Amino acid sequence: MSDHLTESIAGLNEAVKQYVQTRIDLVKLLFLKKTSKYMSILFGMLIIILLCTLILAFAGVVFTFWYGETYGNYLEGALIVLGSLVVLLIVFLLFRNKLLSSFFLSNFSEILFEDDEIDHK
Repeated sequence: MSDHLTESIAGLNEAVKQYVQTRIDLVKLLFLKKTSKYMSILFGMLIIILLCTLILAFAGVVFTFWYGETYGNYLEGALIVLGSLVVLLIVFLLFRNKLLSSFFLSNFSEILFEDDEIDHK
């Protein structure tokens, strides 16, 4: 009977070790999943910001050339573009907390608090 009890305890010990290792692996996988979602959102936003910057830069150059050709003064066209960009910057600086906070809160809270596969028993 003593041998049977020892074998049962050894088997139970092994099962507990295997269970704990499986739970650790599950937590690692969930962490990897959430991290990859965070990174994809951040890289996506970076690409969007870079593309918007390029579009604004080319639009400014095109407007400057158009204004210079139409009215004969390239400097005024460049100053109009510069003034527009400064106004855009000021508007962004005034509303950046609302814009960025709402975007990041909605996206990251969705990822952070989504239903995971872990049972909490």
